[in-house]
Amino acid sequence: MSFELTVQSFPAPDGPVHYAAIPWDSDLYGFPFYELKCQDTPHASLAQHLPTWLAELPAGCPCLIYSKITPGAVPLAQVLAGSGFYPVETLMEFHLHLARLSTIIHRKSHSARLRLAKPADQASVTAIAASAFAADRYHLDPHLPADKADQRFIQWISRSFASREPIFVLEDTPCGQVLGFVQCRETAPKTMDVTLGAVNKDIQQTGAGVLMYQLLFIEFQSRGYREAITRVSLHNIGGIKLTLRLGFTVRSAVTTLHWFRPAGG
Repeated sequence: MSFELTVQSFPAPDGPVHYAAIPWDSDLYGFPFYELKCQDTPHASLAQHLPTWLAELPAGCPCLIYSKITPGAVPLAQVLAGSGFYPVETLMEFHLHLARLSTIIHRKSHSARLRLAKPADQASVTAIAASAFAADRYHLDPHLPADKADQRFIQWISRSFASREPIFVLEDTPCGQVLGFVQCRETAPKTMDVTLGAVNKDIQQTGAGVLMYQLLFIEFQSRGYREAITRVSLHNIGGIKLTLRLGFTVRSAVTTLHWFRPAGG
């Protein structure tokens, strides 16, 4: 699921503070969302101009800003924290050379299979996505209502089906029930990025997720892909353990900080 953002500078026209409005989250929550892009901004320049930019944001409604930085960017983190930003999530990026995939389940399953999703699967996939996530930054931030965070994933699935991005489903073959899904996108030749996935909330911790992801990466191999990429929240210890067991290695990490202002200041 890809989006186009319009990056602006402050002070205009080419100041050191770079930001972009996030239209899909703004529409969903009913107030402005922005991304502050400061990873490459000198921390002294950010410290000089960030308070003025924050003060000039519209005050008649709530507002949320997020900024993503590497965990080692301590001077930037200090500037952001000094202006009221708070950490909500750290994502670890994992890479796997598919030739090095480590299989965990060695017995072939006769009751479940992985296949590409069909349009008729959208309702089932949406139902799983609507209730399976709780450790992402939108659910973790107490300023944001949980039902809106759930709706965000529902919209994510809707856009993915509409744009025909690859979505694989784990199906219970005896009854034809969709047990889980994984949404992917090809980011480079022979490279598949696993961007979102979950199994039905009722069968989490049963091994269904292990089977689904193992079958997914075997499917990637059969399709000629050489590398897989995924990101896992530091809050998702089970997901990190599974990713490492499958043979992934950590490539990088990104910490997201939020800044929230209620209506009126």
